[in-house]
Amino acid sequence: MKVEVFPSELKGSIVAPGSKSAAQRFVACALLARGKSTIYNFPQSNDCKAALEIAQSLGAVVTVKGSTVHISGGFPSAFLSGIRNPKSEIACGESGLASRMFIPIAALHNQEITFVGEGSLLQRSFESFEKVLPQLGVKYTTNSGRLPVTVQGPIQTTNVEMDASDSSQFLTGLLMALSRAGSDSSLVVRKLRSRPYVEMTLQILEKFGAQISTQNLEQFTIQPALLSPTSVHVPGDWSGAAFLIVAGVLCSETGIRIENLNNEFTQSDQAIVSVLQSMNANILVDDNSVFVKSSEIKAFDFDANDCPDLFPPLVVLASFADGVSTLFGVKRLLNKESNRAKTLQQEFAKANIRITLRDDEMKIYPAHVRPAIINSHNDHRIAMAAAILGVAGARMTIKGAECVNKSFPEFFQVLQSVQGKVNLFANAGA
Repeated sequence: MKVEVFPSELKGSIVAPGSKSAAQRFVACALLARGKSTIYNFPQSNDCKAALEIAQSLGAVVTVKGSTVHISGGFPSAFLSGIRNPKSEIACGESGLASRMFIPIAALHNQEITFVGEGSLLQRSFESFEKVLPQLGVKYTTNSGRLPVTVQGPIQTTNVEMDASDSSQFLTGLLMALSRAGSDSSLVVRKLRSRPYVEMTLQILEKFGAQISTQNLEQFTIQPALLSPTSVHVPGDWSGAAFLIVAGVLCSETGIRIENLNNEFTQSDQAIVSVLQSMNANILVDDNSVFVKSSEIKAFDFDANDCPDLFPPLVVLASFADGVSTLFGVKRLLNKESNRAKTLQQEFAKANIRITLRDDEMKIYPAHVRPAIINSHNDHRIAMAAAILGVAGARMTIKGAECVNKSFPEFFQVLQSVQGKVNLFANAGA
């Protein structure tokens, strides 16, 4: 599908979609909790649907009624009787979080289980588990560090060490699995990135009754607990909202309000607020929303190691700054849906925006934006970034725009609702 986006003035209000990061963690905890959990405001993104399908494949009973999801769990103890055996092969779609989170959870069971994926997920690394899961007595094989991955437990808890420099998603899955293992365990973590995501994991596990203590997110002590089913409401997604916030700062004289954003669970991409506040942008934040309007964009430097998903919206913001901006944390972009640093460099160059990459540093040189045809590279955040560049700068034609379904299926409709000049049209074979 192709989408054309034109420069426009924004106005009105938007409801942010539910956080896929929180929603997928809720699904995993509901699988582990014995009893029936209810998740409200469940997002319709492909990644969230993949998490539900994985939970079902592992034996959970899942019922979906609109945006409300009911999950009857109890994995693995409630399923070891053979009444609800997990499937021997489990499809993960293209979800990096779901696959990395559920692999160690599956290792709680004594059955051999193979995880498969599709699209960009097939190019993403799963090497981080190769040194960790064998420490727990788990059989673990990969396709040269990639999917398909085969795992067979059960986990034999012990003292574990792991390097978390590649992704915090591996640590999230391990913490969830160890919370339901057979005995106490300790975990030492080195080089942790995306610390806010691990904080979210701990907050959600605690809500379901897990007993985990930590020292500065470097040492963890996990006491196995029977997780309790609960009812939860998925908070708004700061990752998707960041694009809309940047759009408002660039092209809304009267302002736009993004609702359904709160601080109940830590979300790393809330850092977009501090970036805008540092340049004295017109932004107001309350308990459940953000209001932004057109502002002077000053050049900025920002370390995005803990929030790499902010790179695309921040690159758009920097494209309209009064000087050269610098972002740090480029190495965090190598293992995403695309090599996101090079993709941003390549595609934004078509619109006259020069980006340079050196080691862990990205520099963005603002210029007059010119019309361009942007290839999304099947990366949802590239597609959304190109759309905001078009709204604020010049006409953009985005190829492969349907990839936004991964995290924010309503993105173009939401954008159209506040500016009215987004033209969507399908193009077979595009």
